[in-house]
Amino acid sequence: MNGAPSAETATEPIADIRALFDIYQSGVAWHCVCAISRLGVPDLLAGGARPVAWLAAEAGADEDALRRVLRLLSGHGIVTFDPVPDEVSLTGRGRLLCASHPMSLQATFATLGISDVAHALTETLTTGHAAAPGVLGTGFWEYLAPRPQEQTTFGRAMVEQARLLSLPCLPLLDWPESGVIVDVAGGVGVLTAGALQEAPGATAVLVDQPQVLTLAGPYLESQGVSGRYALHPGDLFVPPPPGDLYLLARVLHDWDDAAAVRILRAVASGAPREARLLLFEDLLPEHGVPASQQSWSDVAMMVLYEGARERTLTEYRRLLEHGGWRFEKVVTGPPGMSVIEAVRGTAPAESDIGEVKP
Repeated sequence: MNGAPSAETATEPIADIRALFDIYQSGVAWHCVCAISRLGVPDLLAGGARPVAWLAAEAGADEDALRRVLRLLSGHGIVTFDPVPDEVSLTGRGRLLCASHPMSLQATFATLGISDVAHALTETLTTGHAAAPGVLGTGFWEYLAPRPQEQTTFGRAMVEQARLLSLPCLPLLDWPESGVIVDVAGGVGVLTAGALQEAPGATAVLVDQPQVLTLAGPYLESQGVSGRYALHPGDLFVPPPPGDLYLLARVLHDWDDAAAVRILRAVASGAPREARLLLFEDLLPEHGVPASQQSWSDVAMMVLYEGARERTLTEYRRLLEHGGWRFEKVVTGPPGMSVIEAVRGTAPAESDIGEVKP
């Protein structure tokens, strides 16, 4: 042995080093986008280029700090930074961060969420528990409930995401000619409005917490469904009003198996025998590696909410069975969303509920 490097180590892995540094640096860029979204900087730039000094004054930011953040984001295609007049303008990508943009993602970046707790992921890895309580001082939902401004931003983020994921599924489904659609934990009513537009002979009941429903009325009125809906303050674990078709959109992935079964049981307990259920959820593959977006969402659920996870169809079928529903079929929507259709079944005894293993 003469100490010569092996074939594997003779060449430095420059490309891999760069890729790792891209991951390292992209985390800072992510937080920069969240920060300028929370300060409303993209909206201040919606009318065109503006001096950094003016932006800082309007946004309540430190001028030097803002300049340095915007300079970083210019390298990520969010803004164009011109150092000579010290002005910044939005790119097409950056305009998606304006609240007024029809496809806005402003609230998705501005809301309380994974960007606020991901730094505590090591705790989740070592304990197996969500990191949010340790960071926020309480569970995510408990933290959000008494904070109306953050509740509003979170609601708008859910609108943005429903527009991209859930709403494109609606034309693919068979809607009733009449009857009552009950949207459980439906937020401000994005899916409620979409369902009523697809089923012009139906009416709807939107169920959510009182502080959320205060935002729902104005939204639903703006969607042309006036007079066709009722707002019902409720809790996920309490039976909702009776209906013919129930919607649960991106709800169950926020909860552990036992809680998910309790939610399904609550819906089933007040449902007529012929009632149907539509679950809007992403489905992990039964075999093989999930898509990167699915794995990202699964880790986000793990960090934010105790016991939360993305699931496979087999896992959802078991939840339905234990929750009093009988699986019928799956309708595949855009990437990141499927709709599981089920009908009212017979729930087993409480002692029969078992954990759904990943």
